[in-house]
Amino acid sequence: MNTKNIYIKSVVGLCLGSVLCVSSCKDYLTEKPSSQFSADFVYNTPEGLEAGVVGLYNLQRAFFDNGDNNGSNSLIIDAKDDLTVPRGGEISNYGLMKQGTTADNSSVHSYWWSSYYKIVDRSNAIIAAGEKLANIDEAKRKVILAEAKFFRANAVFTLFKTFNNIYITTEPTSFETAFKTINSKTPEAEIYKLVNEDLSYAISNLAWTSYQLGRVNQATARHLKAEVALWQKNWPEAKLQSEEIIAQTNNYALQSSTGQVFAGDLNHKESLWTLQYKESIDGNPNKLNFNLMPNYAELIPGSKYSIEQGGRGFGWLTVNNYLRDLLLADPNDTRIKGTYYIKDYFYNDPATLPAGKVLGSKIVHDQWQEFAPNGNDRHLFFVRLTVGCKKYFPTTGIPTADAQTMNRMMFRLAETFLFAAEANLNLGNIGTVNDAATSKTALGQINAVRKRAGAAPLSSLTLQDILNEQARELAFEGKRWYMLKRTGKLYSFVKEHAGYGRPGDESSDTNQSTGHANTPADPYPYRNDARRIIKPYMVNWVIPKAQLNLLGPNYPQNDDY
Repeated sequence: MNTKNIYIKSVVGLCLGSVLCVSSCKDYLTEKPSSQFSADFVYNTPEGLEAGVVGLYNLQRAFFDNGDNNGSNSLIIDAKDDLTVPRGGEISNYGLMKQGTTADNSSVHSYWWSSYYKIVDRSNAIIAAGEKLANIDEAKRKVILAEAKFFRANAVFTLFKTFNNIYITTEPTSFETAFKTINSKTPEAEIYKLVNEDLSYAISNLAWTSYQLGRVNQATARHLKAEVALWQKNWPEAKLQSEEIIAQTNNYALQSSTGQVFAGDLNHKESLWTLQYKESIDGNPNKLNFNLMPNYAELIPGSKYSIEQGGRGFGWLTVNNYLRDLLLADPNDTRIKGTYYIKDYFYNDPATLPAGKVLGSKIVHDQWQEFAPNGNDRHLFFVRLTVGCKKYFPTTGIPTADAQTMNRMMFRLAETFLFAAEANLNLGNIGTVNDAATSKTALGQINAVRKRAGAAPLSSLTLQDILNEQARELAFEGKRWYMLKRTGKLYSFVKEHAGYGRPGDESSDTNQSTGHANTPADPYPYRNDARRIIKPYMVNWVIPKAQLNLLGPNYPQNDDY
C-alpha cells in the first residue's frame, strides 16, 4: 500500500495536544490529561508509546459520550436502519432522512468522519514510532503495535463500510506533510489488504484475554477479522476466525440468560471488548438511554421511573412494529420482556396511584394508545408507552437522570455466533436442530443464541432467518445498518420497514385516516419518511461538505450525491 498522508488539517498536532497516560494503580483502563508530555516523550520512550495507545481508547470512548445533538451522534447509524421509529429530536432528522442526504446537510457525518480519522492518524504515529524505537522490551513493543494496529484496522474499516470513498495512509500526519492535496480515493483492494494485515498482526501478538480490563485482545481482533471476511465473502476465513473464538470455552461463553448480558459492569465472558467508563475518572455520562427509552412516568399517575423499567427517556428513537413483531414471534423470547427491550410498563408508585388502578398491573392509558383514532393520542403513545431499548441503562443508574455512566460492549460473543452461522450457511454446513453450540454448524450456532433467549430452536435455515435473529439480538448496537448493506438488503429493507406501518406501505402519516383500517394488520403509518426518500445510492453515506473542503478539488464524492 502506498504511504501517503490523510489530508485532514484537524488532526495536525493531535499527538502533541491530547496525549493521555495510564494509571498503574487501577485494575481497569484509566486515563487522565497529561499536557506536560512533550512530543519527544511520546515518540521516543516506551512510556510515551504506552500513553499514546491508552489515548486510542479515550478517542474511541469519546465518540460515544459526546453530548452534541442531545447525545445522539453515535446513534445515527441505528436511526438509519429498518428497525426503529425516529419519533423526534435531533436524531430523527437523520432517521427520517431530512438530513444526511446531501453534502450540505450532513454535519453528523462529519463527526463520524473526523472521529475515526483521528484514530487512524494517532495509530499511524504510534506504529511508526514503535517500529523504530530502540531500548524497548521486544514483547512490550509487539503488544503496543498490536493494539495500535487493531485500532487502525477498526477505524479504517468503519470509515470504509460507512463512506466507501475514503483515502487511507499508513504515514502519520506531520506539519511538513499535512497540506498535500488528495484527489483520489484508496482502492478497495488496498483497504482490505491493510485491514487484514493489521488484524493478522494483532492476532499473532495479543493474548486470548485482556491483560487489563477494557484492553483489546486476540478474540477482539479475530471477531473483527471474521466480519471483514464476511464483507469479502470469504466464508472459510469468517468460519475459521469465528469458531476459533467459540472454541475458547474457558475464556468466552454466552451469558446464561438475556437478563445478564447488559447487567453489571459488562466485563463478563460474553464480552470480547468492553469500553470502560468510570465517572469522573475516565468517561463522561451519555444520553443514549434517554434517546431510546420512552417517557413512561411523566404525566401518568401511579408510575415512576425505575431501574427495572429502564429509567428516564424521551423516546426520540424507539423500537418499530417490525422489530417488535419479530421479538414477539416466539412467546417465550425473553429479550422483549425487560432484558433488552421493554414492551409493557406497570404501575409502581403507590403515592400517586389513581383510584381503581392496581400496583403491578400494566399501564393502559385511556387515550394514549397505539390504535387510537386521534393522531395526537397515537403520537403520545409513541412518546410514553411504546417499546423501548434499555441496553444502555446501568443496573446502578439513577432512574430520574437524563445521562448515565455505563460501560459499553463493542463486540460480544452472540454476534460471533451469528457470524459463524452465516459463514456456515454459505458453505452448506447447515447441521441439525440438535447440534450443540460448538458443533461448527450453522444451526448449532444460531440456536445457541435463540436458546439463551428462551426461543425455540430452528430446524432449517435461510439468510432471512439470520437477519431476523440479528435484528432481535443486536438492534441499537450499531450493527444492523452494516449487515443490511453487506448482504445487499439495506435499500429494500428500509423501503419495506423503516419507521412504523404495514410492510411496504409508503403512504405519509399526515394522511393517516385515509385508506387504513387502523388495526395491527393495517395500521396508520407513523414517521416512515425514509421509505419514500431513500435511494439505492444512499447505502454509502454522503461525504460532508466540511470534509470535501479539506480534500483536493477532484476528490470523488460518492456516486449520485
